[in-house]
Amino acid sequence: MSKKKDLNSIRDKIDSLDERILSLLNERANLAIDAGKAKEDSIKYKPAREATIFNKLKDTNKGPLSNDQIISIYNEIISACRSTESDLKVSYLGPEGTYSQSALQSKFGSSVETKPEPSIRSVFEEVEKGLCDFGIVPIENSSEGSVNLTLDCLMDFDLTICGEIEMRIEHNLIGYNKPMPKEGIEIHAHEQALAQCKDWLSSYCPQAKLVPVSSNSQAVMNASTNEGVLAIGGKEAAQKYNLDILDSNIEDSSSNTTRFIVIGKSKSSQTGNDKTSIVVTTKNEEGALYAVLLPFNQLSLNLTHITYRPSKKDKWHYSFFLDFEGHEDEDDIRKLFKQLNNLNAEVKILGSFPKAIT
Repeated sequence: MSKKKDLNSIRDKIDSLDERILSLLNERANLAIDAGKAKEDSIKYKPAREATIFNKLKDTNKGPLSNDQIISIYNEIISACRSTESDLKVSYLGPEGTYSQSALQSKFGSSVETKPEPSIRSVFEEVEKGLCDFGIVPIENSSEGSVNLTLDCLMDFDLTICGEIEMRIEHNLIGYNKPMPKEGIEIHAHEQALAQCKDWLSSYCPQAKLVPVSSNSQAVMNASTNEGVLAIGGKEAAQKYNLDILDSNIEDSSSNTTRFIVIGKSKSSQTGNDKTSIVVTTKNEEGALYAVLLPFNQLSLNLTHITYRPSKKDKWHYSFFLDFEGHEDEDDIRKLFKQLNNLNAEVKILGSFPKAIT
């Protein structure tokens, strides 16, 4: 058989497979419509169900497509099928081109209505008012720690964490590819990005004025209107504003990762691979934090994160944010809550949710 006939035969098989895949995709979409009608509630997004699908795909995937590629493909399939049931509106920290928008797309796909917001607090407000179904906000960076604005909003708003996303963050120096003036150069970025690139900036741009702004996308927007301004941001933002990437991967840590959370009004059910977030506010007295942590050891619960914020109610009182493995409906977690309540401490359950797909 000639190479041309062999190639034509392969292409015929691909065409036949594409027809079968198309038929199966539409069959799946019809089943999604049926599932929506059969639901006992009107909740549009089921993080536990979707996490179970993704984990099963990872376990059964035999290649040659990688797990990341399979997850990316199915994320769009699920997003499209979900849209046949009902419309979904998700807010995020804007403007367009931010890492928060990328996190949103990696969680919800492209078949959703999105709404950029100027601040983390406004993302919470949109969800609380019912103007958006869910919101995406950053909560922690592997290099710079917690995002305090998000922690404060978790205390202030009666919303639930129902999902998380971990995203590898690659920072780029962005601007016009033209000779720059020797003096008066400004580099704009979100304060977290400036901190994540501080060693690189000190080495390669020691004379530049570092200007913190509301988001990296805003920084790139500023650079697009002023040739004396450079920005730190992602490739998507550079493309959106038609700017050049002058240097890439300028973050100080090669493992620089940001964790985002999904906030909403509905609880996520158990998957067997969950995390729970709580905030505990204690009195300013000896051994208060030890008393809070002791039940975790007694119940063999794995703490994955701990940080604190000053309490807004009383001077020198602190609120401790704790993440740990398990779901709030599990027996050991219920025992934990009972012991914490016996301490005369104020406990707020922020939510239980599936662990990030990594």
